[in-house]
Amino acid sequence: MHHPAAPGDGGGDAARPRWQAAPYRKRHTTPAGVLLDLRAESSAASLDLLLAAASSTLQEMVASPFDCAMTLPRRHGTQQAVGSNASALELVWEEQEYGDGPVSRALEGRVAIIANGYLPHPDWPDYWRVLENAGYRSLLSVPVPLGSGRFAALTLLSDRDNVFTAAVTAAATAFGKRAGNSYAVAEEFRAARSSAAQLTSALESRPIIDAACGVIMAQNKCSYEAAFEILAKASSHRNIKVRLVAEGILQNVSGTHKRS
Repeated sequence: MHHPAAPGDGGGDAARPRWQAAPYRKRHTTPAGVLLDLRAESSAASLDLLLAAASSTLQEMVASPFDCAMTLPRRHGTQQAVGSNASALELVWEEQEYGDGPVSRALEGRVAIIANGYLPHPDWPDYWRVLENAGYRSLLSVPVPLGSGRFAALTLLSDRDNVFTAAVTAAATAFGKRAGNSYAVAEEFRAARSSAAQLTSALESRPIIDAACGVIMAQNKCSYEAAFEILAKASSHRNIKVRLVAEGILQNVSGTHKRS
């Protein structure tokens, strides 16, 4: 059963211990508009860096400890999310089963706020149950622009009421814009590095493939193009790379020469 709290009473002071923001200390902050360094080996690792940056940047604006989560939009039927703890992560995943909600609104490019657990939001009158089950009383979800009309969602969560003020909302929204640009750059960096690796692999494989094609040409009295087509078909049928097929052909030829 939901038990309303009196306005301004905090509502969650007696709740279980939550993730605590780091103690205040003077820190170097990235100037507004400057990209965050989110370069990492994977999209998930970049999201982890982004989440850490959000916690560090916004903790001095938020008066109370808070949790946060990052959610990427669905692509090919899947969705990716990270959270500062299990409760935050479970909440953003649960909303996808729940249907419409504040995180979904942020993924559409709009800010969503649930100020407290005792005042049902007009758009989601039963969403307080989702918050309460996760141990929270207030929520702020802001869009993170990724370009081409796509948005991720940065969601802040607190077990207290009235934590996410207008100033916090403005700071989180501004951070979201910078984070989106940073994440897009990190994705471009990974794509460029992958392309370079593929090109390097192709250049290293070419002599082996050419030699194997030479063997096929000699055995079948055919052109290079026909020999390569034979290699490609073998690669497709066996579901292995062309280079591995070529290496197998050369090993067989080498073994035949040794036996003779």
